[in-house]
Formats: sequence, structure tokens, C-alpha cells
Amino acid sequence: MRENMIYNPNYFQLRDYQIDTIAKIIRKNRDAKVNGVVFFGDSITEWYDIEKYYSNIKEKYNSGIAGSTSESLIWICDEAVIKYKPRVMVCLVGTNDLGNTNLRSPREIALNVKKIIDLVKGNLPNIKIVLVSTLPCNEKLQGEAAGKLMRTNKNIKMINSEYQEILKDINNVAFVNVFEQFLNKETNNIKDEFSGDGLHLTEEGYDLLTKFVKPVVDSFMVI
Repeated sequence: MRENMIYNPNYFQLRDYQIDTIAKIIRKNRDAKVNGVVFFGDSITEWYDIEKYYSNIKEKYNSGIAGSTSESLIWICDEAVIKYKPRVMVCLVGTNDLGNTNLRSPREIALNVKKIIDLVKGNLPNIKIVLVSTLPCNEKLQGEAAGKLMRTNKNIKMINSEYQEILKDINNVAFVNVFEQFLNKETNNIKDEFSGDGLHLTEEGYDLLTKFVKPVVDSFMVI
């Protein structure tokens, strides 16, 4: 991500806290039990309390990395997903690609996610994947008004449309589209109760997310 760089022609930059998180993920994969669930994505995933929400699943691992983009997740896919040898991967990413970290179009973001899916399925042919829609934001706090020119709910909705296109010919991938459930249609922003800063989720937000994601994960785990 750019942080305070005065010049960066669209190159993603790793930061110290991300390197620390990646190191933890790598250490965990060495002792991981196979056939579990791996949650893979950005800060919304990293801060997801999977111990609380998925207590019925014994083997579960959080490979979320705050600040990551659809492209940067490709670089860590082996260490963060494949080496865990999970039965199910849950992926949620996309908003950082629009937040001046390194700017990508909705189509490019979806194609990066397709690369992640291809890489994971190519190494783990029997894996089931849950792709969660990119969530809406509060545009006043996290969009154009805050200097994040491409982070609009219109673009986020386009990402989710592109996801549906890339998944048409891919088996064993479920798309869980919760965009509309999080959106306040009157303000065209994420509902206040689901995010305090306009991007990251409150406990109520995670409750709602789990309501839609968990049944799909549970069904994949028993197949």
C-alpha cells in the first residue's frame, strides 16, 4: 500500500505488520491439520472471529492479511491456503484494490480472484470454495470524499457482477452475495450498524456476514 509515499505508479507495497502476519500464517501451516477450513482475504477476514462463529468446525485457520489486495493474495496463496490442505476455502477481498493501494478495475479484480481460484484448485482438486462478495462502504468516510477515488459502491457492485461472470464455468465454487444485505438503499452506503469507520465490520456486521456464509461452509464440510 502507498501510505505516505509521494510517488508510486501503482505498485503494491508490503508493510511491516503484513510481514508479521504472513510469518504467523506460515508458522501455522507447518502444524495444520488437513481437511479444515481456511479463511483468506484482507482485514475483514483477518479480524473475523472464526473461533466464535465457527466453533462447530474443529480445524479452521485465519489467513486474512490486513491491507491485502486481490493481486497480493496471489503471491502468498501457497503458504496461506495450499499448504494447509483445506477442504474449504472462504475468500473475501476487493475493497483495497479500490482504495489507492494499487488501483484495479472491477474486471481486473475479478480476474485476480479467478487466478487465486485456479491456483488453489490446481493444487487441491477436491477443494470447495466460498467466494464472498466485496462489501459496500461508506463513500463519505472511505470513498471519494476521503481521497479514495475509485472506492464507490457502484464499482464494488461491478466487482460482484464480474465475480458472477468468472464463476459460470467453475465447479465447486459458491458465490455468497451479501452486498444488498449490507447496503442502506436510501444513503447508498453500508448501514451504520454494520461498520463504525465505513469499511470494517462491527460485531453486528460479522453476525450478518456469518448468517449467510456459515450455512454454505457447513454444507461443504459434510459433503
